[in-house]
Amino acid sequence: MAILKTLALFAVATAAAVFLMIWALDAFGFRSPIFAFLANWLAMSWVVVVGQTVHFSFPSRYYDIRDFERTGRIYERLGIRVFKKLVRRGPLSILSPTLRVPRNKGGPALRDLDHEMRKAETGHMLIFMLMLLFIGYALLRGWFDAAAWILAFNIMMNGYPVMLQRYNRIRLQDIIERQGV
Repeated sequence: MAILKTLALFAVATAAAVFLMIWALDAFGFRSPIFAFLANWLAMSWVVVVGQTVHFSFPSRYYDIRDFERTGRIYERLGIRVFKKLVRRGPLSILSPTLRVPRNKGGPALRDLDHEMRKAETGHMLIFMLMLLFIGYALLRGWFDAAAWILAFNIMMNGYPVMLQRYNRIRLQDIIERQGV
């Protein structure tokens, strides 16, 4: 029975996302900044809904922190601290309620946070890659304005969240290692 619920959720969410994407395309046109925003938002909404039952994941080595990012400087130079302030305060903070440092900083709570961070990173990376298909299509058509809009929203809505998860996980993994968890 659970597989039927999963399939039904997947089918309904996919049909709704496709319908809304077609509506946005018809209402605003592919070259519109509104469509660029909605394409990213609808893909993100689809991943959130479907991700409730389907667990997206990359190979475990994808989540390893690389040597070049170990200090976090690369992300800081790209402005991650400003982005972090924007999403931690104000209305954007409601978008990620599970991505908070727990009051109980024990092993299980920190491992749960690490898991939630990986889920968020995975979803944003999947959407980032999907939007590259849209950008490629726009470039093939010679619609450089559309490619630029989609890329700009893709970086803001998916690229920076991926970088933020990786940046935060550097510190989280240091805490976990110090605790020997």
